[in-house]
Amino acid sequence: MIVGLFGEQSALKSKLFSFLTHRGFYPCSPENLAKLETDRNYVFENDQDSPGFLEDLNSRKVSIWLGDETSLSSGCDLVLHLDEAATQAEEKVSQLLLQRMRSQARPDWDEYFIRIAQVASMRSNCIKRKVGAVIVRDKRIISTGYNGTPRGTKNCNEGGCPRCNSLAGSGTRLEDCVCSHGEENAITQAAYHGTSVKGGTIYTTFAPCLMCTKMIINSGIQEVVYNVDYPLNEVVFKLFDQAGVRIRQHRLPG
Repeated sequence: MIVGLFGEQSALKSKLFSFLTHRGFYPCSPENLAKLETDRNYVFENDQDSPGFLEDLNSRKVSIWLGDETSLSSGCDLVLHLDEAATQAEEKVSQLLLQRMRSQARPDWDEYFIRIAQVASMRSNCIKRKVGAVIVRDKRIISTGYNGTPRGTKNCNEGGCPRCNSLAGSGTRLEDCVCSHGEENAITQAAYHGTSVKGGTIYTTFAPCLMCTKMIINSGIQEVVYNVDYPLNEVVFKLFDQAGVRIRQHRLPG
């Protein structure tokens, strides 16, 4: 949450700023709003009469105007007059902020795990496409994986995969590729540590290929949720259907 205190400098404005900073709101400047962490609450002061630049912050912003409404050029979430008692103003601010903070949206489970798979993909050493996967059971992550060359071998981005490092065309020279896929690595990582994936769900940033499909089926995974579709997956969908494995897309925005 980012709280902007607007209006000319006054004793009430200073008291509210101090009130919020003592309750865990970090002081910041309006010039750095785009760089703020999303897991903290912030407060800043601004003398201008228009909080319009806060619109890009969407649900994270709360604008509070201190002063006469007639001098306000755009709407605010709360207007406080300068002759208002500090305790009364603090109560109004507290009620507004608690209402907003309690209603902030959280990602659902699908988005949560797909985004974690995206973070896993950042560890990939493949230079062609970076894919991440997480295996979940009872809403708990039991294994993660990302694509790249096998354990103990030269990384793809160090020249380890001849296919990727020759910039082979899409769908060609697949027999020369030594990179393991993200789903494959998530399954084998679980096996390496003696963890069963039976009955789990695998979340992946890219729809599985035929090889990974067979591994998913044979490992006992019951559901596949993917972000980006694979253009040649007709056989994959038929196999999953025959095996009774659910597959669905959960496309993240952007």
